[in-house]
Amino acid sequence: MDYFAFLEKDERTKLDILAMLAETDQQVISTKQVIDQLSITRYKFNQLVDGLIKDLKQIKQCQYKLIVKEGTLVCEHIDYSIYQQMQLCYLKESPRFQVFEYQYVNQHHESRQKFLMEHYLSQSKFYALRNQVENILENKALMQARPEGGNLHPELVERAKITNVYYHFFNGIDDPFPELEEQTSRFCNFLCMTFGISLTPSERLKLRMFFQVQVKRLAGKHFMNIRNIATLTHDVRLPFLKNYYLKNVRHSDEADIDSEMSYLFLFLRSQQIMASVPIKLCKQIQQQFNRGSQQLERVLAETAVVDQKNFTVAVQHQTANQLAELTIWLMVFDYFELTEINSTDQPHMAMSFPALTALGKRLVDTVVKTFNLQLSAEMRSRLLKCFVKILINNIPSNLVKDSVTICVDFVQSIVPMDYLADLLTTNLGGGIVLTDQLSSDVDIFLSDIYVSSIHDIPQVTWLDPLKTSNWEKLRRTIADVKQAKLERFMAAS
Repeated sequence: MDYFAFLEKDERTKLDILAMLAETDQQVISTKQVIDQLSITRYKFNQLVDGLIKDLKQIKQCQYKLIVKEGTLVCEHIDYSIYQQMQLCYLKESPRFQVFEYQYVNQHHESRQKFLMEHYLSQSKFYALRNQVENILENKALMQARPEGGNLHPELVERAKITNVYYHFFNGIDDPFPELEEQTSRFCNFLCMTFGISLTPSERLKLRMFFQVQVKRLAGKHFMNIRNIATLTHDVRLPFLKNYYLKNVRHSDEADIDSEMSYLFLFLRSQQIMASVPIKLCKQIQQQFNRGSQQLERVLAETAVVDQKNFTVAVQHQTANQLAELTIWLMVFDYFELTEINSTDQPHMAMSFPALTALGKRLVDTVVKTFNLQLSAEMRSRLLKCFVKILINNIPSNLVKDSVTICVDFVQSIVPMDYLADLLTTNLGGGIVLTDQLSSDVDIFLSDIYVSSIHDIPQVTWLDPLKTSNWEKLRRTIADVKQAKLERFMAAS
């Protein structure tokens, strides 16, 4: 979904400027770089920056001051949070979002005529905006491959899209439905106590957003029936949950309450809030899962970037199941997007984990082919990132063939090896082996002096081993070595 399409063109460009500032280490960029990268005129640049300076003042307790100084744009201490806050401010001002809210969550509250008067919209303008909203929500990343007999109920699809919009923009910055604050808190507490759930702050945020959209849609009498894809199994706690809905959620007595509870459990399982839930998926979905898992396991068993001698069948099977399950949630229950808000750090992922990224791409290609998926470039990127995370979590780093061996030899500054190993793991991730012996297995020589007799491997010299600014050069060197090793393995295979 192109969330930016809710915003006006100028607001989108202002956000691009903020993103450029937030992504630079010094929070300084040249005006020429902005003008060239965004393909705007100097006049437009000045106009947008003036507007952005005013917009930033609207945010309460904002510490960031944007200034143009000597051909540069400066905003000290800016981070991604200000980008998200400004994005939400622009959303709330957007006529498209106002029409979206009326059409999908608030239509039962007021008449269209009243809405048009309050927002100074003509009938024709309303219809034009509504068509734009419908085009935004037409999520082509939602899969074309559906299990036979397992077609999704339209309301399930609608709620997924609505929840994704709110989660993407509000995302803990603000509560989109403050009038539901007390009701939502009671529900979360009830669910946690009844099912023994312990929620992290981000999980509570997701659950709150999910429940609020569910309440709003039920209040508008938008009901669903998903018994064809999921049915409840026996659980002594279910009557308590059912009774809670009937007593506290408007119009739940008119809804298919079993489907509404199945919908809740599908969400809890898809977001890994509950490890097991009292529902049974239909036979067709199970068959798709099994077929996908088998194909993914075959790719894992054949990959050249992992040491197959020590890559156990049990780990391969577990990894394939997790990858297949993630794909099934994307296909059947489009809450996949809630797991990732931003996928722009893919180049960094490929730099830090080149072998697993290459394997992840093969696995994504496999599920696309196996399930005949129609994925946009954005959704393919999101899926790849989630696949790589699963691979990082499941495959021991010492089995990945892009691991780097560093010979550490500090002459003037003695640094404990265990301490340095902990620092390396914290700052640079896994896949790094430290040694104090120079051999043919060593990929990088790290020292506080330069040794002229070492020619075949890169040297990184740290005059002060405990200085934190040293890490970036070592990180780049490690990334280069990993990429070179991966290319050699791929060529050999």
